Amino acid sequence: MNMLNKILIIIMLILSFNSQILADQHDKKEIQEEEELPAFNPFQGGASGSISSGNTVGGSGEQQSNSLLNNLKLVGIIKGEDKKFAIFSSPDGRSVRYAEDTIVNINLMIMDIYDDHIYFKSNEQEYTVDLKNIITKAEN
Repeated sequence: MNMLNKILIIIMLILSFNSQILADQHDKKEIQEEEELPAFNPFQGGASGSISSGNTVGGSGEQQSNSLLNNLKLVGIIKGEDKKFAIFSSPDGRSVRYAEDTIVNINLMIMDIYDDHIYFKSNEQEYTVDLKNIITKAEN
């Protein structure tokens, strides 16, 4: 019986040692996978934040468009039977929604929301922004 206990203890030690090795290998694999992910900042320039040519907002490109919408980016539009909402993403990753005729602040008002763009007023000038975040001056 004494020999049988020793064999069982040795088997348990081997199994616990193997499980520890497997756990260490799994942790290393997770760390490698995390390190291999590309870093992406959706609020740094690029095509999605660009302003189209033609009847577009004057100024210094994306900086001008960011100031018009208080650094918010239009990411979606929700249309119900009675209400429509424009969904914006802020630079810190939060989402905010605004209904039509909403005063965001003293210089920004969301006026009308359509299927693929919205009208807003910034500093007494009317603009449109589409789902690609292209801002254009509204024609009167």
